[in-house]
Amino acid sequence: MADSGDSVAEPIGAPGPHIHIVHNAALEDLLFDRNLTGVEFRRACLRCSRHFIAHLADELPPDDTAELMILSKGLVYQLAAAMAAETGRNLPANLIATSRAAVSQGTARIEVPYACFEAPAGTLIIGDTIASGATIVAALSRYLETHSVQRAFIVSYAGTLIGATRIASFCSARGIETTFLYGLAAFGLGDNGFDLSFLHPETITRAHYVQRAREMYSGEAVSAVGWDFGSQCLAPRKYRHLGWVEAEIWNLTDAESFAFAEEPEDWSELAHERPAYESAFRCTDLSSTQKDI
Repeated sequence: MADSGDSVAEPIGAPGPHIHIVHNAALEDLLFDRNLTGVEFRRACLRCSRHFIAHLADELPPDDTAELMILSKGLVYQLAAAMAAETGRNLPANLIATSRAAVSQGTARIEVPYACFEAPAGTLIIGDTIASGATIVAALSRYLETHSVQRAFIVSYAGTLIGATRIASFCSARGIETTFLYGLAAFGLGDNGFDLSFLHPETITRAHYVQRAREMYSGEAVSAVGWDFGSQCLAPRKYRHLGWVEAEIWNLTDAESFAFAEEPEDWSELAHERPAYESAFRCTDLSSTQKDI
């Protein structure tokens, strides 16, 4: 996997999943600016994805590669646009919708309410933020009910080692070769099953990223991407409300890194992320507004 311009892909030397950690300025902008929202967030994601595609272009067969787009997170990866911009090639897409039904550390129960696999290919590329790895396992499992696949490239702005291990194990048992491209780190996963922090003791990354995160977050293990990645542009109000909860938990309400945060009035919109904060945060609204989770 060749380096590309100002972007470097470094393999993790330890035994385990085939992971390359990608370093470039675009990923640094994305993972060290929690205030990035709206159209600027979309643009930052596209810049990162173009670097990912540039690293992988020579390994993606032109007539036998397709995206497995996981809705809604896959929308912000914009892999088809990145492919067109970097290579001039089209990237066909298979669509699947997933939903977290339950989350705990290292695992999640995933439901699949919708799938449309009209672009079969032997090589798949998937863009998703990876915590437990359960979402991609569920997506691939459903895809394999209809089509075969020989190789899967997983690109993630923020992904965990435990998630890659789970996905790679699933794929290996089915004869699928996997390669992972992760942004800046292979993260450890927080006890709540959501937090991907540079300060987690199991995170594999460069020392200066750890120091930068320590300074930004006053030594707290704040997630580099929040609890619902993609909501920065797909549901910005929800992102602001989740950020307020994070800031309260970490005692960072006055921190510049949470300048975007806004106290929620209706907690029901945060129901899917309740496991991220219920053990650490107490609010009278919780019991009355999130009983349906």
